[in-house]
Amino acid sequence: MHVWLGFLAGILIAAAGLLIISASLGMTIGLAWEIAVVLAIILLVTAGIAAWLFNAGIKAQYKSVKTGKEALIGAKGVATSDLKPKGEVRVLGEFWQAIAKDGFIANGMAVEVVCLEGMFLVVKPTEEKLNSPECQ
Repeated sequence: MHVWLGFLAGILIAAAGLLIISASLGMTIGLAWEIAVVLAIILLVTAGIAAWLFNAGIKAQYKSVKTGKEALIGAKGVATSDLKPKGEVRVLGEFWQAIAKDGFIANGMAVEVVCLEGMFLVVKPTEEKLNSPECQ
């Protein structure tokens, strides 16, 4: 797929370049020079979009996948029940059982995952700034 996008972008840029050169030299192959220039601009914009898609696809192929513990730690969520200290939070679109790091977290408060203890997420309010080590 990405090879075809790169190929398409190259062909469109070449065609646009030929149209611009032919319009500037007066050889417009039966087209008014204004139409040739507008067509060249349309081709360049389309080539730019294809090149952008090509670039995004290549970046996606080399991006490392984050799953499990690595994806959860540092993720933001919201408390769906009062955490005193145990309760439920919604993080990354999933509901998790959680433990409040320090004290009480009210329902609806924004939280951040600090670490995991078994199948429980350890969370803190996002406004809180801790200078101590998060998990032992």
